[in-house]
Amino acid sequence: MVAHAALPGLALRLLALLAGALCMLALRHYPLGHGWPGLLFAALLPAYFLLLCWRPACWLFCLPALLPVLDLAPWTGWFLFEEIDVLLLLTVACGYWRLGGSAKPAAARLAPAARACLLLCSLAWLAALLRGVLPLVPLDVYAWDNYLSPYNSVRLGKAWAWSMLLLPMLLRDGDASALRRYALPGMLGGLATVSLIALWERAVFPGLMNLSSDYRITAPFSAMHTGGAALDGYLALSLPFAGLWLARARSRWQAALAMLLLALALHAACSTFSRGLYAAVAAAMLLALWQILRTGHGAARRPTGPRPMGKLLLSLLLAVLGTVLLVTMFSVAGYRGLLAAVVLLAASFVLAARPLPWRLAPASLLCALCLQGLLASWWPEGTGQQAAGWLKGPYFLFLLAAALLATVLLPGPLRSGGAASKGPARLSLAMMAWTMLACNLVWIGWHWAGPAALPPACLVVLLAMLMLCNGRLRPPLWQLDRASLSMAGAAGILLLLAIPVSASYYATERFATTAFDMQGRLRHWRQVLSMQPSDWGNQLFGMGMGSFPATYYWHNPGREVPASIAYAEEGGAPDKAGNTFVRLASPGYSAGYGELLRLLQRLPVQPATRYTLALDARRSGPMPVLLVRLCQRQLLYAQNCVNVPLRLRLPQPGAPASVWLHYEVPFDSGWLGAGAWLLRPPVQLELAASGTATSSLIEVDNLSLRAPDGEELILNGRFTQANNYWFFSSDHHHLPWHIKSLPLQLLVETGWCGALSMLGLLALASLRLLRQATRGDKGALACAAALLGFLVVGLFDSLLDVPRIALLCYLMLLCALLQPSPPSPPSLPRPAESAPP
Repeated sequence: MVAHAALPGLALRLLALLAGALCMLALRHYPLGHGWPGLLFAALLPAYFLLLCWRPACWLFCLPALLPVLDLAPWTGWFLFEEIDVLLLLTVACGYWRLGGSAKPAAARLAPAARACLLLCSLAWLAALLRGVLPLVPLDVYAWDNYLSPYNSVRLGKAWAWSMLLLPMLLRDGDASALRRYALPGMLGGLATVSLIALWERAVFPGLMNLSSDYRITAPFSAMHTGGAALDGYLALSLPFAGLWLARARSRWQAALAMLLLALALHAACSTFSRGLYAAVAAAMLLALWQILRTGHGAARRPTGPRPMGKLLLSLLLAVLGTVLLVTMFSVAGYRGLLAAVVLLAASFVLAARPLPWRLAPASLLCALCLQGLLASWWPEGTGQQAAGWLKGPYFLFLLAAALLATVLLPGPLRSGGAASKGPARLSLAMMAWTMLACNLVWIGWHWAGPAALPPACLVVLLAMLMLCNGRLRPPLWQLDRASLSMAGAAGILLLLAIPVSASYYATERFATTAFDMQGRLRHWRQVLSMQPSDWGNQLFGMGMGSFPATYYWHNPGREVPASIAYAEEGGAPDKAGNTFVRLASPGYSAGYGELLRLLQRLPVQPATRYTLALDARRSGPMPVLLVRLCQRQLLYAQNCVNVPLRLRLPQPGAPASVWLHYEVPFDSGWLGAGAWLLRPPVQLELAASGTATSSLIEVDNLSLRAPDGEELILNGRFTQANNYWFFSSDHHHLPWHIKSLPLQLLVETGWCGALSMLGLLALASLRLLRQATRGDKGALACAAALLGFLVVGLFDSLLDVPRIALLCYLMLLCALLQPSPPSPPSLPRPAESAPP
């Protein structure tokens, strides 16, 4: 699969035509009838095609930007073949057509060791794919509607296949400058979109400031409908590149935008409440710190120059002290005390890099204390709810002092030398404003928590005073350059987000149950290993890619029967097709209850409207119950539900058990569908089968939801198009769907051959990245940190069962393995390159 360069131009163009034909075939069957998502996708494809015709290398930007967000499965119901696959077919069609008629040499190459690793990985991938998909079942619409199908192997295996198909295009376009120009902005664009969607989800469902709720965001990743860590893996892969953008910022605007993106991304990471992601972020930061220590140690051994190791250790000591004091301040004074302490320390960081007029310090201190006392005594104290929070004395005076300090310090260049032109008078005024900030910080703590807040507030002021002595050190610990400001800003953002989240009720509960959850995870891993056959074929080549859900369903040691959803067809007369319906199977657990599997469809419901639900149903098994309700739901965790009062009846005496019974139930939508357009929670119809300890079946057909004017809201209610427009979710019990460990997933599904070949590929890429990072390549360090964070998350979740995340990881590995091509000898001019079709 890696010897693409040997393919002749005609073969490449034939592959391009095949990819284009497959793209058109997929669009012919693609469900475009679900409102704005279908229209958006229909507009995106021609725009993307035109972009590739104009700038062929733009696929390096578009794929990283669209891979995480072009996910319309909750609307379309398609999850084995997705929108991103259509986009990739179009990319391969245009790229291979261009490759087939181009005489331009490749911009990058692969070392022989990299080619050998890719070949071994491809052979292991092929063996695992065949073991999972064989023997073939009939290839119809019902083969693609659940994870128990053998074609789930195709869903998981397509990520590696796409990476190998994109490899020749990457070798042509993926030089270092093109990756900086296209791939890095694409990663940042995807991260920004995911972070904004996560911010929207937090605002719409639990609330931005509600940190006690157990709601966990999923952002745009529909693969999390059965749990998993798609969002965690993506954030681990992309967060280091936000830090890279901040480190490479060349202007104030770039630095400000990079800091804003970093704040949004860190908010999304904190909002996951994922201990694995927290560990991944910490591991990436430790890798960056280790690289800085190595660089500093190398500089410290030089005979001349400053001593960066001592500076770094002293800076780390200050950072640790500041973190401890901020945590203490938040524990006693809440958000207000934390924010005030961060502002004071930030002001001290900036002011300490200025040439302060220490001879005027006593006068500035005395004037500030007098002014503070005068304003505090004159300020009217609001009672009850009469005054807004920020109009109360300590908060208003703190804001006033901060505004005064910003007015004095912000104008002018961000260099310590530029501050000298301000003169001692303005810097003396800045010291006065700083003193007022310190006084009001203590007042805010006392106002919020009483005497208990005075010791931590005074310690924060003492630390800020120590920071002001930075300018008297030789050399100073920091200077007011863009790098120092970026690092301090990133640290402040991280602390402002991490401290409240880590102290929240839900995060505290998550950390308190870590040992218990780890025991459950270990028990699940032992069960996974017990389900793997012990013959040499399964040990070497695995059970088959994507085979775990079916293996768990049929062979789990607990004899549990997870809930399932399937689309079936009744046998009809030879001259006409049989009736199509959906079969809902309730879970069967020894405890007598289990997690339901919910059939979902998004609906444009209006509030306070009388709707009529109609359906045909029949049941089998002991006492199955059909649960029907409308809920506010993004993907997991429904809220504010309206239950449809539907109870199944027994057939009439003498009627066959397989007879269909018709039901019509009117109900009121209540508050569902209310709210402003952007902040309106989506509403979904849910159907689920519930029963006893024994699994039961409910079959549903002719499902309809009509408004008072007769408008039909449900698409594909007769299920003639199988799962089109229907999705499903398992909100809490995720073990039947995931192995929950990336190394174990590789070992069980691809065998020792797949696990060892992937380990070799990771080791080769990591060593190359670390060598480049040692030479000062910040991009290589960011890529190494991203892969390290991805692997840390993968220790506790099987990330490769999300194809778009797996593809992003594979492309990052390929980029890490690229080497610049040697300069080619001059040649005669050749005909101009052909444009894509």
